[in-house]
Amino acid sequence: MCLIMAEQKKKVAIIGAGASGMAAAWSLSRFPEKFDVTLIDPDSVCGGVACTLDHKGVRVNYGVQGGSPASHQNTVEFMRRFGVEVADARLDVSFGKGESNWKNYSTSPLQQRLKGEIKRFGTVLRWIYWLEFITIFVSIECILSLCCFSADFRQRMVYPLVALFFGTGNATPQVSAAIVARVFLDESLAIFDYDPDHLLHQTPQNIAFGDLQEFYARVRAGIEGPSCRVLLNTAVSKVTRSSSGVTLETKPATSMWRAGADQASAEGDDSVEVADKEPTASAPTTTVYDEVIFACPANVALALLGDQAGCWEASVLRSVEYFHDLTVTHTDKEYMQKHFDVDDRAIYFIKTYDEDPARVEMGFDLTAYQPTLAKWRDSGKGAIYQTIYLDRDQREMWTINDVDKDKVIDRCWWVAFSHTYKHFRSVVPWVWTLQGKQHTWFTGSWTLFNTHDIAISSGLAAAHQLGAPYPFGHNELAAATFDTVLGANHLSWRSKKEKQAARNHETDQATYQATVSSHEPYP
Repeated sequence: MCLIMAEQKKKVAIIGAGASGMAAAWSLSRFPEKFDVTLIDPDSVCGGVACTLDHKGVRVNYGVQGGSPASHQNTVEFMRRFGVEVADARLDVSFGKGESNWKNYSTSPLQQRLKGEIKRFGTVLRWIYWLEFITIFVSIECILSLCCFSADFRQRMVYPLVALFFGTGNATPQVSAAIVARVFLDESLAIFDYDPDHLLHQTPQNIAFGDLQEFYARVRAGIEGPSCRVLLNTAVSKVTRSSSGVTLETKPATSMWRAGADQASAEGDDSVEVADKEPTASAPTTTVYDEVIFACPANVALALLGDQAGCWEASVLRSVEYFHDLTVTHTDKEYMQKHFDVDDRAIYFIKTYDEDPARVEMGFDLTAYQPTLAKWRDSGKGAIYQTIYLDRDQREMWTINDVDKDKVIDRCWWVAFSHTYKHFRSVVPWVWTLQGKQHTWFTGSWTLFNTHDIAISSGLAAAHQLGAPYPFGHNELAAATFDTVLGANHLSWRSKKEKQAARNHETDQATYQATVSSHEPYP
């Protein structure tokens, strides 16, 4: 009988151990009688861009930081399954500097001068939201220009705000208008309430993540077993698909210099130590699976599929546009004061370049945000900052040379996908057409838009489609985000019966309690 059940298990390979891959692996691993899971990643740790570094005895997240509570409830629930709680944080933001400065907790001359446009913007937001079936395909720049909003309002207020919400960087003017409206009006995504006099005039509750590398290490420890294995330092070199399954050829990975980072962009950067690129010589390993989940960027999936990708599949994957950013973690307070309006309250900073106000630079006071840095902050050692320089192809205006090199803790290159309206024309509406074809599934934030919770939800959605029911139905906000992702990624919806069963989560409660009690309290 046991032999028969083992033979009936579905063998699933997951390529990528970032948020979506880890979520998919965990969800499938809850049913060891149904699935045999293999998670593959070229890195030495799990988590992808949710990564952490050591600095003088403290842990610093240098990729993912946190977000709004409403839009990260799947992340919150996922963390709770491993005894991890998020921390509260306040979201006080300082936009611009000098005459163009404005904040969400005070009134500035810029807000007074643009008061009429701010009030009119509320009406436009509602129309954008109501006409989402059209405005999802139109850029915010196009809408605001057609509605005769001034360059100052667009470039000094709206674009920096959107860049903060979604990390859209210098592609912000081309972001889908409907996405901007949802930030204010969608309960599952909203971060700030729209204020008709100030645009923003509140300090919303935010959440901040602890040591993310430690969290994903806990997830790995929790899922590994006879029916779930995690192969790190392992690269997929070839994918072959047929009507009966998927064959993966794997080999030892090229050494990675940093978790989640873009090693190719780091080449030639003298301040970044790039590890030996030559992998250990050994024969490739070939394994046949019933299903494969690509939990990696779209361009990586396309490269792995190669000639195996169909014309339509390649077209959708190729339509995901990427740009390269550089994150510098440092302690240079003088730099921050020179380029941002720094006071004793703001923890987020957005700089607009005077030469081109549509382009921005982002800064953070990590010590006022990350829970792992509380002891550092309380010890009076000064602040640890992070500055993000956006779009390597437009770096002629970067102010990175102003940062004191002796105060630099870390430099890290990233590849980020673009949220332009083209993404919502050429990618998002068509992701569902790729799912399940030739035993292949795609997950990751690129399938919708870039938040940690969307990545996790996409992994849970793929697992759900394979037969591992959604686990967080008792949380209405989490379920709302999941259902949005399930609908967009798979053109699928849960039945009322499924939703009720998930709300009760009776069958999963014992697993939940056993999982939580098996871990030490999170620091």
